[in-house]
Parts: sequence; C-alpha cells; structure tokens
Amino acid sequence: MGTNLLWVGPPEPPETVVRLAERRGWSLRSADPEDGAGAATRYRPAAVVVGTDDADLDRLRAAAPASIAYCPPTTTAEGVGAASAAGVDVVLPQDTDEWGVDTLDDRLAAVESASASIADGMGSNHDTPREAAGDPPAPTGTATPTDGRPPRGTLTVDEEGRISYVGERAAELLGRDAEALLGRELQEALPWADLGRLEAMDDLDAGDGTVATAERLMPANRWLELTARPTEAGATVTVVELDPAERRRVVLDRLHGLTRRLFAAETPDAIAEIACEAARDVLGLEVVVVRLADSANDGLRVAAETDPVEELMPERSRYGAGESISGTVYEEGSPQISLDLDEARFGEVRSTISLPLGDHGVMSVGSTAADAFDEADVSLARLLSTTVTAALDRAERETQLRRREAVLESVQGMVFVLDEDRLVDYVSTPLAERLGVSREEIVGKHVVEFVDVTEFYGAESRLREGVSELSLDVHIDSPSGESFPARVELSVLDHTERGRTLVGIVEDRSTLAETREDLRREHERLWTLFENLPDPVVDAEHVEGGPVIRAANDAFADVFGVDREAIVGQRIDEVLSLPAGEQAGDTPPEAINERVREGEVTGAKVQRETAHGARTFLFRGIPYAENGSVRAFGIYTDVTEIERRERHVKVLDRLLRHNLRNDLGVVIGRAENVLDRADDPEIESEAAALVEAANGLIDLSDTAKRIRRIIEGPETERSTIGVASLFGTVAADAREQFPEATIRVEDDLDDFAVLATSDLRLALEELVENAIVHGADDPTVDLRAEPFEPAPGEWVDLLVVDDGPGIPEAERAAITGSRDITQLQHGSGLGLWLVRWAVESVGGDVSFERRDGHTVVRLRLRRATE
Repeated sequence: MGTNLLWVGPPEPPETVVRLAERRGWSLRSADPEDGAGAATRYRPAAVVVGTDDADLDRLRAAAPASIAYCPPTTTAEGVGAASAAGVDVVLPQDTDEWGVDTLDDRLAAVESASASIADGMGSNHDTPREAAGDPPAPTGTATPTDGRPPRGTLTVDEEGRISYVGERAAELLGRDAEALLGRELQEALPWADLGRLEAMDDLDAGDGTVATAERLMPANRWLELTARPTEAGATVTVVELDPAERRRVVLDRLHGLTRRLFAAETPDAIAEIACEAARDVLGLEVVVVRLADSANDGLRVAAETDPVEELMPERSRYGAGESISGTVYEEGSPQISLDLDEARFGEVRSTISLPLGDHGVMSVGSTAADAFDEADVSLARLLSTTVTAALDRAERETQLRRREAVLESVQGMVFVLDEDRLVDYVSTPLAERLGVSREEIVGKHVVEFVDVTEFYGAESRLREGVSELSLDVHIDSPSGESFPARVELSVLDHTERGRTLVGIVEDRSTLAETREDLRREHERLWTLFENLPDPVVDAEHVEGGPVIRAANDAFADVFGVDREAIVGQRIDEVLSLPAGEQAGDTPPEAINERVREGEVTGAKVQRETAHGARTFLFRGIPYAENGSVRAFGIYTDVTEIERRERHVKVLDRLLRHNLRNDLGVVIGRAENVLDRADDPEIESEAAALVEAANGLIDLSDTAKRIRRIIEGPETERSTIGVASLFGTVAADAREQFPEATIRVEDDLDDFAVLATSDLRLALEELVENAIVHGADDPTVDLRAEPFEPAPGEWVDLLVVDDGPGIPEAERAAITGSRDITQLQHGSGLGLWLVRWAVESVGGDVSFERRDGHTVVRLRLRRATE
C-alpha cells in the first residue's frame, strides 16, 4: 500500500485534507486537475481526494487503483453524477455538514476494509436449452460461435409488428418459450419499458443501415442489448448479452441518470424509494431495504423496500444501533458482506451486502442464494450507496437551510448571515429593501462591500477572543450609493470545520439620528418660547416633598422678585407664597402639585405674593416625562386687572338693571298719567314718545340680559333642530305680535335640519322683529333655507329676507367686526349682537347683504345628518 495522499484541486489543500494526511502518516502530494491521472501514476497514492469539478474522473479511476474521494467545494447533481459514473468510492462535498477529517477518514476506512474476496455469484437459468420457432431470416453474416453456441440470438417481426421467428439463442437469452412468442406483437410479448425505443424502427429505412437499440436488465443481473434493423419484410431484432465491461458501462450510465432524481428529491424517504428502485431496475438486485436513522427513537427504521422483502424476510421494522447486521454497519460505519446466512431471523435470505449511508442509515441488499454476489455486484452497490449518501447529505443540508431560513424569515427585521469566508449567505427581505436591491444581488458578496473594513475586522478580532456577541455602530453603504447609520448586533451562529458563521441584526439608526436632530431643534424652539413668554414660567421636577425648580424665565424673576439662577434646586412652594392673611382657597398648592404629578394638565386661579404686592394668577400646570421623572411647566398669567374689571361690571350691571327698571317704571307711570289727563295734543304726543322710549329701554335691558346669559353660560350641547318646525314657530309668534306684517315660510323645508341650541330661536325672532319694526308700513318677511353650495352635505344657510330699507352700514360694520366700536360708531341696538353671539356659540356664521332691493341676513349653520 502506498504512503502518499494525492490531492487533486486548487494549489492549497483544505485543512481537512492536511489533517487526514497527518493522521494517516502519509505524505501529501498535490496535482492540478489536468495532471491528476499522471500524478496518480507517478505517486501510486494510498488514497486520492478530488476537490474540483474540473478533474477527469474516468482517467483518474483508470490510473489509480486506490480509493478515490470526490470532495468538491459545493454539491451539484452533475458533479455527483459524474463521480458515480466514474466509480468514485466516496462522495463528500465540502459544503455538507459532515465535511471534516473524522468523516472523511471513516469513509475511506470503510472502503478499505470492505471484503476484497467475493464469491463469483449465483448461477442462472439461462443455460437451459431452448428451441427455435418460425421461419429463420436470410443469413446476415453472424460470426461463428467459439463456445458452440451463437453469440447472439435473432427474432424477426413482420410488417404488422408481430413476431414471425424466434431463434433458439434468442429464446434462451430472453428466457422465454419460442412458440409462445410467435404471432404476438413485440411490445405485447416483451412488455418492457425500455423496449419502447424499438418502436422507432417503423420510421427506419431498410436501405440506409440505421438501427434502433434498447438495453434490458434480466434476472441474475444479466443485461441484454436488443438491436432492430429494418428489412423489406419488417425487421430483424438481434439479442446480445453484454459482457462485464459493457454491463458496467450501461449500469454507470443509468446510475448517472438517476443522480438527478436523487438530488431532486426533497425528503430522505423519497431518496430511499429512489435508491430501492435503482438497485432493482439498474443493478438487478431484487431484495433491497433502506433503513434511516430515527433520532426520536435512537434506532433505524425502514424507509423503503422492494416487494420481495415482505415475502422473504420476517417482519422487523426497526433495529437499534449495534443490533443485527444493519445496526452494526450503522454504528461502525463499515460495509459488511455476508455470503452464507443460515438463521431464522433472515428468513429465506442467504446472502447480504450491507452498506452504510453516512450518518443517515444503511442500505441492505439480499439474495436467497448463498454466495450470490461477485465483486462487480459489490462495487456497483457501493457506488450506488455513495451516491445515495451524497443525496442524503444534500437533503439534510437543504432541510437545515430551509429551517434556518424559516426562522430568520419569521424575524420581521433586517437580518443577515455571513459564512466562514464572510460572504453574505442570507439576507432578509426588509434589509434588502432598505438597501434598495434584490436579495439575489447581495448574497455571495463580501461584507466589507457594505461596511468599513477596519470597523468590521475590529469586531471580528473581538469575536476571536471569545466574545460571543457584540454591538457595532457602523455606516452601511448601499449598492445604490446611499449610506445610513446603523447598529449591528453581531453574534456567532454556528461553528464548523471551516470556521464560524455569523448572524447580524441591523437597526436602522438614520431615523434615530433624524429624531435627535428634530428634538434638538424642537428644544431650541421650546427654549426660545420659554425665555420670551411675557408670562412667568417655571420648569419644575416633581420629587418627594414637592416640585423643585429646574429653570425659570426672566418674566418669572421680574414678577416674583427672585434671582432665576439662585432659585434652581429650591422647592417652588418655598419660593412662591400666599399673600399675608390669604387662605389657600378651593385649590391649595398641595392639590395642584398632586394633580400635575399624576400627569393631569391642571388649571386653577391662585393668589401669590409678588414684587408688586398680592396678585391673582391663572395658573396652568403642563406635565411631561423626561428620563423617567415627572417634569412640568408652570405658567402664571396675571388676571388681577381682568378680575377687578369683571367685579366692577357685575356690580354696575346689577345696579343699572335694577335701578333702570325701577326708574323707568316710574317714568312710564308718570308719563301715562300725563297722557291720560292732557288735553293738549302736543303734550299727548310728547308723553306717548316718552312711554315708547322707556319701553324701548326696558326691552334693551332684557336683550342685554339674554346676551349676558349667552356669553357667560352658553348652552354647550347642540341638538338637531328641524328648520321647517323652527321657521313655523317663529312665524306664528311674529304674526300674533305684528298682525299688520306678512310672514312667509318657504315650502319643502323637511329635508333641512341643523345642529344648534334653543338660542337659535331667539336669534331668528330678533331678526324677524327687527325687519318688521324697521321695515315698510306693510312689511313682508320671508324665511328660507338653502344648502351652502361648496359643501351642501355639511352646511345650511338660513335666510331672513325683508323688503325694508336695510340695516345701516354702521350697524353691520360694528356687528361683523369690520370696523372698531367707538363712541360714534357703536350701533344703535343690541338685537344684532344677540344674533351674532347666539349663532357663533354653536359654530355658525352671520353675514348681511342687499339682493334685488331686499335685505338678506344669512345664518350659516352646521347641517345635521342622521
């Protein structure tokens, strides 16, 4: 046995191959793919490891009698198929999880320990003499046999496709009775799937020498080749038994074809089924069982078997590791060939070949004859098991990849995986979208194409020192040219023979950076507002014992006479105090502080001592959270003068309304006495005017009272008011009060309804009365409604139209606010003010206009919808 290990592939052998040579005590030799066969001839290696798809495996197999391991960088169906066709002993691609010196050593050892001395194989019944049937075809120049029998058999087919002649040798090779075949259609007599190729003979020309061929596996592992040649009368079919070399060629070709199916299968059970089918249909092995490892029960289960197994062997669905032949082969990882079994537990099976399928299971082949398998059978079975093992390796890796990808995909974030060479092995959809490219464009690229090489390898060195995970702040460069700040949580995903794989979770921090900048600008704006508010403002933190001042503006320092820097850190209740002799009132400072501390925006009227004496403030506490603590802005608006004016107004209002009504009552009484006793028409006229003016003042006082109620205590709950009903009530009251006036209500108002309060009726009554009193001698007032055209579903216009002279410009200007109210421009009555405030209190609007010689007052109100 040689002492060299030959590496065929790139100049630098992988670490696994180097360690194998060291373990075996072999000298490691290297050769490029083109010189693999030559190197094998020169070095006579003990084993060959092929690490490339470019090597000529057929030449290498012919030059090297040693074990050959096919170990390319990645698994491909084409590569494994070529290795199978060349008769490679071990298939172990470097991208499989099993790749490593232990696995490679074990599999080579299993090949080396296989039995080299195998019986010649069981006999067959093809020596039984057969007789010819039918009329023989014309001589074709067949060579004279060397063993007393013709080397090939012959049968003919007539123009209708029926068998017209079967030679003795053909019947013998086919294992059929010649008479039974005569007169039958070829496809019916020999219903073989491969025979379909011979149907092409119908399209052949008898004069151009073309033929159609088919191969067929027969019992006893014999391969026949059928060749059809067209003749004038139909066709002649020759039957030839292939010699061992040809048989191996056909088998290897078929195994090569099966490789694609094995690699396309997605589950181990599907691979097991194909393996049984291949052993039966390609190798001619009828009794085949594939058992796969069952991790849940720590044993071997039957994953697939051929039909004869159930008939020939007692039922045994599961073996433990080390139990029986299959369990031993699985545990030790070495094939076992048994040629003379004589135990009841094997049933009728007398010979077996048991081959390990790596860590996946065992493939067993059996026969009812003793000494049934020759060296060729073992070699081809081992070749099949090698291909099946590679397919199972690939299926396991694909399953793990799918499982890993499913887990990664379930993480709704930006995730990536780096392989041992720091190439991107996986990238999640959100990360690819953030980078602006497809996932396919990223996978396979080196990580330093996206992040700074110095920063990344600085983190890489920390991982080598034993850190399992770390955070890395980097700028990620997108292929589209955009760069964004990110935090990457980097950790070790897996340890392999080649190194470590890494997983990274990316947090896009561009939004955070933008938010920080926005917060900075917002803080600047807020601080500018804080500093420049004319009202005193304090920023306080609520702690145990009460709020503590953290900042105050200049207005606070001026109003309360304090140093804004010196009061920072003091409790606010120690800085501000109640005026001497004043009580806390309904809302003491403790209650205000508690409400603000609980996060409630609080407002209260408070009295505080200032640099200018006692003052009344409207206090507003606005809480906010900062770094886990409760902070609040306290704003103090001085309302001392407003309160003082309000008190004066209330006192004057009560005095004036009470005294005015009393004094006007006296005036009216005296004037009516004068009116009753006077005989002078001029005196009577003056007295009547006096009574009318006094009554007007009383009405004005009542209107002022209603206005005060609307302003100080408006109704807040709006309800749906039907316009037709409202107009009808207002019109009826006006007709009763002013019988000389004509009040008309527009028809078809049922579809109109508005959101308002009962004050709307007061406003309409005031407008109707104003139109009648200040109108013509026989006034006419129309009440109408129409949708507001720009938004007919949201707003309704109520119109009061009269034929009077119109409302004076000074009145309209004062009411609408287009002119300031002065001593000379103030409006003569309060009625229109009542209308304005009543409508505006429910979110409406009032306007005036002249239209076709009429005065139109429009009340625009929110339309009520169901």
